[in-house]
Amino acid sequence: MTPQRQARLVYRAGAISNFVVTIPAFVAYHRYVRSFFREEPNYPFLVWIWSGMAFLWGVSFWQISTDPDAAYPLLRYSWLEKSVTSTSVLVAYARGRVPGRVAAGVVFTDVVWIPAFMSTHARLARSRAGAS
Repeated sequence: MTPQRQARLVYRAGAISNFVVTIPAFVAYHRYVRSFFREEPNYPFLVWIWSGMAFLWGVSFWQISTDPDAAYPLLRYSWLEKSVTSTSVLVAYARGRVPGRVAAGVVFTDVVWIPAFMSTHARLARSRAGAS
């Protein structure tokens, strides 16, 4: 598989993952938050902001998937975003600030994508370096 094809597949899958995880926050808010929290958060707009930003990252992943070479400068931000989010949530979990269900959710929606995005980025970088 070419690096470009790998990038298309990985980033398309990452986009779909972000969409699947975030859209329910807007269409079924109460059910969505009950799946992660025992009590609803005091500030629903923070859940919507978080979900909205994650949705927009999904849009950027989709854009990257359409032409990974043209979007190459953006690839590093995908795994950096996943790293920042993962670190923030896992530190909050370790300090008892978020429930285990939130931490587990982040493992599946963010942590697992870090190596996929990093390896795709590295493979595309090697391909581009060899082409020049």
